[in-house]
Amino acid sequence: MSGNKAEVEIDSLSEPQVEVSLDDYKPFKLIGHGFSRKTIDAYVCTNEYGNVVVPNIDVTIDTNATSTDHFLSVVAHAGLGAETGKVFWVAVSLNGIFQSAREGLEVV
Repeated sequence: MSGNKAEVEIDSLSEPQVEVSLDDYKPFKLIGHGFSRKTIDAYVCTNEYGNVVVPNIDVTIDTNATSTDHFLSVVAHAGLGAETGKVFWVAVSLNGIFQSAREGLEVV
C-alpha cells in the first residue's frame, strides 16, 4: 500500500450474502477498484484485517471470466471440513500485502 491508502479495495460483493455449499463451488464478483493488477490474491479470513485465514475455504480468481479494474470474477470453494453457520470476510492482497476485506461469505 502507498501510505495508508489501499491500491486494491473491495467496496462490495456481487451478492449481499455469498452462500457456498460444502464441497461445492460458487462464482461471484468482488466490486471495487484496482483489480486489473496481476499480482492479486483472494482468500477468506475471519476479520476485516485479513490476518486470520480460514482453512478449507478457497477463493480463486476466475481466469475464464471477464474482470476489469472495477470488478474481479472469483470462485469460492468450501472443502469438506469447512466451518458452517458463520459469516466470513473475503480479502485481497497485492504482492502478498493485505489490501482490503469485505464481510459476506458463508458456508451452508
